[in-house]
Amino acid sequence: MKSIIKTVCLSLCLALAVVSCKDEASIQSYFVDNQDKPEFLTLDLSLKMLDISKVELDEEQKQVYESFEKVNILAYKISKGNKETYAQELEKIKTIFKDERYNELMEFSDNGTKFIVNTVGDNNDVDEFLVLASSKELGFAVLRVLGKDMQPEKLYKLISKIQKADVAEGQLKKVMDYFKD
Repeated sequence: MKSIIKTVCLSLCLALAVVSCKDEASIQSYFVDNQDKPEFLTLDLSLKMLDISKVELDEEQKQVYESFEKVNILAYKISKGNKETYAQELEKIKTIFKDERYNELMEFSDNGTKFIVNTVGDNNDVDEFLVLASSKELGFAVLRVLGKDMQPEKLYKLISKIQKADVAEGQLKKVMDYFKD
């Protein structure tokens, strides 16, 4: 009897150890693992920091804007000496983006930059938008937009309106400057 109890306890401990050591890569863990590394740029922004006073929003657009909580940005700049590391890091993040917990919304290219947009949540009420932008000349950036019940189709309309007003350019200058030189 003691032998059976020992065997069961040992088996449970072993199973618990295996399960707890399971390395599930996620966007969150990738950010945490790389945020303090000097080759990465990390920014955490509240969308409320964006001065949208120049933009006239209707009630629906205000509601969409208020559904956002924050944006996390992690960027990796490519240089002559880190092309191999860049390729490895880009592959890691692409693998994470393919995970089944992330729903692919769209994938497209623009001026040599490839974009992958994923979501977390159902199609109508998204809690997280994930954007991977990668360029063989510049590097890559991952944007993680967190909010509550965000709606993709309404978000697109809001972003278009904000872009026309040229609101974000000055406030995201640090990211743009990072990829210059």
